[in-house]
Amino acid sequence: MNTDIAALALACWLSTLSDDFALNQLTLPGSHDSCAYTVEDSLAKTQGATLAEQLKNGVRVLDIRCRHEGDVFHINHARIPLGLMFDDVIATCADFLVLHPGECIVMSVKDECGDQDCTRSFEETFESYIERYAEVRWYLGDTIPRLGEVRGSIVLLRRFASESALGIDLSMWPDNATFELDRPGAAFAIQDEFRVPVEASIDYKYRAIEALLVLTGQRMLERWIVNFCSGTGMGANPRRVACGSDRRRGINDMLAERLVTYEGPCGTMMIDFCEYADWALVRALVARNVSRLLT
Repeated sequence: MNTDIAALALACWLSTLSDDFALNQLTLPGSHDSCAYTVEDSLAKTQGATLAEQLKNGVRVLDIRCRHEGDVFHINHARIPLGLMFDDVIATCADFLVLHPGECIVMSVKDECGDQDCTRSFEETFESYIERYAEVRWYLGDTIPRLGEVRGSIVLLRRFASESALGIDLSMWPDNATFELDRPGAAFAIQDEFRVPVEASIDYKYRAIEALLVLTGQRMLERWIVNFCSGTGMGANPRRVACGSDRRRGINDMLAERLVTYEGPCGTMMIDFCEYADWALVRALVARNVSRLLT
């Protein structure tokens, strides 16, 4: 498959696709811990490009981790504050969608730290943001939408508890696992085995990615496949896992090479350091959708 997509603008690549495709039928590049570009801690930093740069360069699935404190959302990576607020995330996404109304953004919102000094639930604070930014369109349905339904919108993947139907429910997400979640209209198969204790474990992580990748083509009609390419450990920080070292290749190079010979769809792939090698892996994933361009 020819993955040279220089002529395809990464900022508006979804705009070229048919309205009829359900989001799980597309190959979507995503960023793991999307806002962890603001810190230099080697175990916390997962991206080198800002949220705006990620969107401009083709990333369409964001992984947003929120610390609920004082009835507002601070953006964290685990317990590490990233110096951003949920307001900043919404503003960046809204600005992008105003410029590119044919696109959509899938946003996983996770309760990262529990409630601290709050008078309301995480769910209620999330809904307060929806009300405050009424001009921003959200898809809050609980089934997987078609692209035509969500152009110009943010699609919520909910990783927090809610007493009412609110977005696509992924709140029962186990830790460090490959698993399935089954709900009517929104079935998922997810690989999120993030523990990579030493560099030698990168090979195991790659095998976990590959195992789900090769099943994607036959399963993506019935499930949304989400494959995390990220990993970390005390002996293998996120950059080493993604980008490699003098001793070992990283996941991003290994996957980019694999996609040269892999002909099938990839589902949603969540990447660390998306900008690595001039966005090579993001470009290769976007190219999977070229056969579905509007004519």
